[in-house]
Amino acid sequence: MGEDFELERVVKAIKELVSLFKIERMVYLAITIVSVLVLIAAAISLIEKSESQENTIEIMGLFTSTGGIAYTTGRLLKMWSEAMQLIKKVIGDNE
Repeated sequence: MGEDFELERVVKAIKELVSLFKIERMVYLAITIVSVLVLIAAAISLIEKSESQENTIEIMGLFTSTGGIAYTTGRLLKMWSEAMQLIKKVIGDNE
């Protein structure tokens, strides 16, 4: 019975954390989607203009979008890592 109660508390804590970070997750998801679209568009543009030497804008688009994807993914992973550490702390305090 005690383990069930503890599990319910952990699940409740996870739900609260997920709802707390909902806006932040949506912003990071939107940035990631835009970055992926820019990455694809820049790659297609580079392929189409392969004989031209003026590819500066396309190359900047590749670096910018991959940087955006890396940053947002890192922030999401950091957010989930902190959430899991908090949950571990709560579980550890109750043992």
